[in-house]
Amino acid sequence: MVKNTHKVTKIERSVKISISQLHPNPWNPNKTSQRQQEAIAESLREYSQVLELIVRPHPDIEGEYQIIDGEHRYQESSDYVYANVLHGLSDAEAKKLTVVLNETRGTADKIELSQLLADIKIDLGADLITSLPYTEVELGELVNLADINWDDFSTDNQEGNNFNGDGGGEDLKIITFKVSPDDYQYLESIYNLIKDQEPLDKNKAIAWGQVLVTIAKDFLAVSPNS
Repeated sequence: MVKNTHKVTKIERSVKISISQLHPNPWNPNKTSQRQQEAIAESLREYSQVLELIVRPHPDIEGEYQIIDGEHRYQESSDYVYANVLHGLSDAEAKKLTVVLNETRGTADKIELSQLLADIKIDLGADLITSLPYTEVELGELVNLADINWDDFSTDNQEGNNFNGDGGGEDLKIITFKVSPDDYQYLESIYNLIKDQEPLDKNKAIAWGQVLVTIAKDFLAVSPNS
């Protein structure tokens, strides 16, 4: 049985606080890029403040507050914000809570995220990027992931577990890289040529690895430095 060890003695929820009464803490490790900060500002303009800041009474200035979580939203706000005020936290507990709130929000699965963004784009079009923390290039790459048939690359493909390459089946290394559409056409042509000359694994991810290894071996065989 887990013992209940609450550090907070009191929580005041959705308290309206003037910006002039708020102070960022000096320890926040969470940094944002320029685009992420712009997206926060866009989000506040589009949706207003939908999440409260987390603050505590300032330990040194009576009647004012120190931010535990939400500093970047505070930076883009004007006049006032709504905050949950936590009473009874020591300095160490406030610092730990900052880490907890930063590090327990999870990470999006890239494939599921790409499919979600592609679905939203059908309705929003060019407005999709508003309030999202991506550059146009990053957003385009994410949306394009939704067009890939990931079943071809599934490592759970039971028909593709008979790879007899140099690395064996269990010691395979996963390598991810990006190429332009034009360069991909060249690679696909080579893939088809090699496929016609020698059998490739049924798992397409492994087959691509076999193709790249073949290209590398052929290059090294003719290289003057080999």
